[in-house]
Amino acid sequence: AYTQAGWHPHEVDHIECHATGTPVGDAVEFNSLCQLWDGNASAGTCVLGGVKSNIGHLLTAAGAAATIKTLLALKEGILPPTAGFTAPAAAIAMDTSPFTVLRQAQPWPQSQRPRRAAVSAFGFGGINAHVLLEEYQPATTSVPITAPPPATSECDDKIAIIAMDATLGDCTGLDNLRRHIFSSAAATFTAPQHWYGATASAWYQEEVTTKVRGLYLDRTSVTAGQFRIPPTELKEMLPRQALMLQCAAAALQQANLSDEQRRNAGVFVGTGLDLNATSFSLRWGMAAKVRQWAQQQHSDIDAQQLEQWQNSLQDSITPPLTANRTMGALGSVVASRIAREFKIGGPSFTIASEENSAVSAMHSAISALTRGEISCAIVGAVDMPGDIRAQLSNVKLGRTTAVAEGAGAVVLKTLRQAQQDNDT
Repeated sequence: AYTQAGWHPHEVDHIECHATGTPVGDAVEFNSLCQLWDGNASAGTCVLGGVKSNIGHLLTAAGAAATIKTLLALKEGILPPTAGFTAPAAAIAMDTSPFTVLRQAQPWPQSQRPRRAAVSAFGFGGINAHVLLEEYQPATTSVPITAPPPATSECDDKIAIIAMDATLGDCTGLDNLRRHIFSSAAATFTAPQHWYGATASAWYQEEVTTKVRGLYLDRTSVTAGQFRIPPTELKEMLPRQALMLQCAAAALQQANLSDEQRRNAGVFVGTGLDLNATSFSLRWGMAAKVRQWAQQQHSDIDAQQLEQWQNSLQDSITPPLTANRTMGALGSVVASRIAREFKIGGPSFTIASEENSAVSAMHSAISALTRGEISCAIVGAVDMPGDIRAQLSNVKLGRTTAVAEGAGAVVLKTLRQAQQDNDT
């Protein structure tokens, strides 16, 4: 926005950040700002602020909170202090930079040049939002940012699929899936896998009186280094992230996009909640449950035995939560991993809307293409509904249709762009 509008970055008076707040991350962000300012301290001082110290970390709502705080600061003519700030981290050379963090409020008076403030909000899972605000002064003419012209030709309303890939159950790749769909043999449904032996229990036999069958994925494996994901992180992320990466990679290989085309592309992925992400909550709540069960059974086990029992039950559910497992369980990371690996420069986000997720992702992609916001879109959908918890819920609700685990991806352009690029 700075360069498009013709503004030099040091003309911004205030930057309101709502970040993850780790010391290392703060130092990286600060050094990036210093590079943006070209080390030009003679242009005056820019105030850095943070709303997280007032309200906590709100993730996707962070940008709204920071924007409200900035608008109030403009209205009242006051640059607010940052709550709880005493001194910058050791890695941040604040004294020799054009930036400062206020410990007390100071006036922010109007002048001939409109006051400007930048808002930055980001958090886990590739959540990023940035906006540059300028106060309105009737006598001042700002340099407008020219938006791409809306699509007007008839061809721009037509969308071309230039590549695709899919995985469904044990049918990996488009050719295998095509043969499966058009073969005369009926679909081979199998019993659920990885259900921890539940189907053999007396409880299951009493609760589930209908057969639960479908097209299940046996496993999803990614070779170490295939997508530049560290082995420890690869081991701890949920399978749907790896599956969507593989599917998108196959489709993009067919599309053969240039570096320039990727910079002007977007990623739109539809997916739902992976119930494995709820296992962490189950693990945390196990401590209270173990004590409750011990009391109900009138058990006289001591505290050490109780702790051992609790630990064994917790470990059978899921390992302890780590940073890698946090990232590996966030749905928004599904699209972010694709954008990172294939250097996609446009918007990338995940849409969760139950059974409508894939259609919603497709709709968003087509809207962006026809408005001229991007020239290419990678649209994906991934779902692994074979989880025992999901299927037992379906049985209870009387929904006994066969389920299918898999992913699909298409690469889209407007028809005119695809014809111009000689795409398939």
